[in-house]
Amino acid sequence: MKHILAILIVILTINIGLGQQHSQLDSVMSIHVKNGFNGNVIYSRNDSIKFKGNYGFANTENQIPLTDTSIFDLASVSKQFTAVGVIQLIEKELLSYDTKLEEVWADFPYQGITIEHLLRHQSGLPDYIDFLSKSKYWNKQNIATNDDLINIMKEHELPLAFTPGTQSFYSNTGYAILASVIEQISGLTYETYLHDNIFDPLQMRNSKVVRRIYKPDNDSNLTTGYYRKGKKNAPNYLYDKKMKYYDGIVGDGMVHSTILDLLKWKQALKNNTLISEVNKEKMFSGDEISSTYGFGFVIQDSASLGKYVLHTGSWQGYHSFLLYILSSDEFVVVLSNNSYDETAGINNDLLKYGR
Repeated sequence: MKHILAILIVILTINIGLGQQHSQLDSVMSIHVKNGFNGNVIYSRNDSIKFKGNYGFANTENQIPLTDTSIFDLASVSKQFTAVGVIQLIEKELLSYDTKLEEVWADFPYQGITIEHLLRHQSGLPDYIDFLSKSKYWNKQNIATNDDLINIMKEHELPLAFTPGTQSFYSNTGYAILASVIEQISGLTYETYLHDNIFDPLQMRNSKVVRRIYKPDNDSNLTTGYYRKGKKNAPNYLYDKKMKYYDGIVGDGMVHSTILDLLKWKQALKNNTLISEVNKEKMFSGDEISSTYGFGFVIQDSASLGKYVLHTGSWQGYHSFLLYILSSDEFVVVLSNNSYDETAGINNDLLKYGR
């Protein structure tokens, strides 16, 4: 009886501690909500969810509340999915890190750009966000695709920013090209490849590639993205469709997902479910040119956290933040659909009060 009582006391103490911790995190999140945060968050350790929350609306006009299955645009967090897709093709020996783009397309206008240059942002390719905005290259009444980007670079022979492999400069174009490489080598569309080789095997049922204007999707779980306007705490929002001409491009963005699906994604990376340990370590490591960027991940190390990988994203009213601390197996995702720009602050608070 004494032993049972002792065990019950221990369990009660643990539950009280967890309850206090959860209350602290709720209090912290309430501050962010007051400051304008609308979105979902999750914090896990050792694959156990320590905290998650849904704050606000998936669609403000119709007052549809956010849930765990609400789907957000990940923006540049998408790049890690593109990277894993490419690595899978490398592991199947259909590509190598040293494969040059002129080996994929004989008429590609730039010589010497390798797959690894693209993964590490070392290609020097011109930024499509920039050149598509210029009328001499693109009519903004039309929606551009990955093929259009390649054709523009072929037709206009836009100059490289630097010799491939000599510098590192963040490149959305590089990851769009990688998506096209996946399509060329696999014979599948980018959307189908990710579904068949990543989302479906991991049972990420609410994850997909979505191009909302180019190819409308009526999934009821999709959230609406909003730009905040006026004062920081203003409740009025505006969905922006002015940049629709970018909406057909995939690889650097356009992956949509949920907080729970992203936890499955982290578990797959941890357990080498999709790619080998060797290639995961390569993905999570820099090189002599890109010391802080692996493949689709920023690489950091600190005395308090050890080695960790992360990425952020921002597009069409969405801000996303994903962090994975390798040594402690802690994982944080913050997804906002109203341009809340303090996602890193939420991450810091979840780690501070959730540990």
